[in-house]
Amino acid sequence: MLYLLLFFFITGCSENDNSYFPLERKKSWSYKVEIEPEVEKKTTYKKVNLSLGKKKIEIDGKKKIIFPLLREDGSIFYYETDKNGIYRNGISFAKDKSINFSEKKRLVLPFPLDVGKKWEVESKTYLILKRYPYYDYRATTNFQINYEIISNNAIISTPLGKFKDCIFLIGEGETKFIGDSEIGSIKIKIISKEWYAKGVGLIKSERIEETDSDLFGTTKMTQILEDYKK
Repeated sequence: MLYLLLFFFITGCSENDNSYFPLERKKSWSYKVEIEPEVEKKTTYKKVNLSLGKKKIEIDGKKKIIFPLLREDGSIFYYETDKNGIYRNGISFAKDKSINFSEKKRLVLPFPLDVGKKWEVESKTYLILKRYPYYDYRATTNFQINYEIISNNAIISTPLGKFKDCIFLIGEGETKFIGDSEIGSIKIKIISKEWYAKGVGLIKSERIEETDSDLFGTTKMTQILEDYKK
């Protein structure tokens, strides 16, 4: 345990090292997640991701190397790497073992990891929620989020200790959601902040979805690493 703690304290980050998102070997990450809505009660829960290691599959007669990541709900995200970065390119669900590959891969981290590097990905809103007596109404819509690497020497404190020299990136986007006659059209502004440590991966993230509607208000989600095993 002492060795593990020392590892976390001295681990740094390198501009061109894909260990910011390490998936080649089996390991697990446990996070504490807090969701703070403006108009509802705060929610806290635990989230666990498990890397299943490097896998080889065959698609249309061609061999492909992928890195599966098992989530707590039984779904699996599939990642791959090339000279341009780390991508999420597929998903399978607990009740369906077939892999649904995306037509457009989602870039998670670009190479090289230089400060000022920018990229765009497609995303969905998922925090904006209004609870009614008999049902929940969630404002979910697609939008484009623009990411930029802000720093490669960020310092973040977690329950596991302090991580130094880490990659810090920010994503921003805007969209509109068209609801029913009561809700109408609402504007949503999204800000996502993420911190990655070398040899560990994602150690913290923050996401804010802000609306111009009193009905939904602004919701913030914070995710922070509490345990890491390899």
